[in-house]
Amino acid sequence: MKMRIQGSYEDLLEKARQARSMGQADLAVWLYSRIIERINMVLPGTKTRDEQLLDYLITAADELHMVLDWMGDHTYAWAICQQVAELDPDEPEVWRRRAATERIYAGEIEEGLEELRQMATEAPEDFWPQVELSARLLELGRLDEAESALDEASRRARNEEERGLAHWIRFRLLRERGEYLEAAQAWKEAREHDPYYRYTVESVYRMFITAGDYSNALAYLEQEENPLLRGYYHGLVSHRQGREARARRSWQRVVQESPYEYQVGKEAWALAQIRLGNARTALNFLNDLTQQGYATDWVYAVAALAWAISDSLGGAQANLDLALRTHRQTFGPWARLPVDLWEEFDELVSNEDLKRELRKFFAVEGEPTSLAGAAEGAETSSGETGEEADSSSDEGPEGPEPSSDEDDEEE
Repeated sequence: MKMRIQGSYEDLLEKARQARSMGQADLAVWLYSRIIERINMVLPGTKTRDEQLLDYLITAADELHMVLDWMGDHTYAWAICQQVAELDPDEPEVWRRRAATERIYAGEIEEGLEELRQMATEAPEDFWPQVELSARLLELGRLDEAESALDEASRRARNEEERGLAHWIRFRLLRERGEYLEAAQAWKEAREHDPYYRYTVESVYRMFITAGDYSNALAYLEQEENPLLRGYYHGLVSHRQGREARARRSWQRVVQESPYEYQVGKEAWALAQIRLGNARTALNFLNDLTQQGYATDWVYAVAALAWAISDSLGGAQANLDLALRTHRQTFGPWARLPVDLWEEFDELVSNEDLKRELRKFFAVEGEPTSLAGAAEGAETSSGETGEEADSSSDEGPEGPEPSSDEDDEEE
């Protein structure tokens, strides 16, 4: 067995990862920062390229960046990205773009946007600073500016990956405007350019379900390859149409599947269990997933739903905090959890006082949508439970024991 030298870069990196897995985010940040600072002291003076040293630097910086985004410490993330931009000889522009994004997230919005515009001007044929600009504007809700930036990014796209990404962002923009048919067309174009996007069809049929357009929802559901997702949402459409027996049959077929056999869609299996009255079965399963490192925003949100059904405000809030932190790593610090997820809570949770406490986590009408309101939401969602967690943490869905167990309900 290879032995690590105490205090070596390899040793510090392993200790930082262990701290992350245990939810000790502050310790992980200190360890990653120590690696970067030590390398910063020696790398500029090296006469020849040291591949191992560079690998430790980029690995530590990437992982530190993720932890800081999870914690919401965008000021420090901005500083780290600026520092690494000066040290990375291969991709300094990547770190410059990240620094501009973190500057926006830290509150210097116009200054960060101007940095992205300047990078796009300096490299008039480079797709990436332009598409980053459009994505940040979309997150800010400045849809007309986002569309203009996206049009220019689309012009600059030079390969299928870039074209696919541009159409995917256009899908998100059009969905935000409520132009659902046009959004679906943009998704189709994204899929045509990059086959990866066929795995994102869930976003399309969920959009139509939320809009009440069940005909189009079912049409796109036919393109869903995952039987857990396809079965759950077929059942949900039937339920929304008042066809309860058919909905229940769909959900029963889902729970008869072995969810561990599928890479994605496990949350839909848990939702089907909840719909059939088996909240504890769902919660035990979700806890097992997080212990295995499968920790998505939907895992935590569905766990929160199970706690909320059991009237556990603490368990629901703790998991919604984790869900929101995870969600914001992809969609920015002002994002809320999707409205169709709130619809599950609104229907299945009977405690109205509890629901009022949970609404702030979701992008629902009546909650603040301005930057000030979103920042307030970030503060209120940073409860003690998630304070020292990150997306690779082994923390499972938390809260007190459910007050009842309906696992034995006949299916």
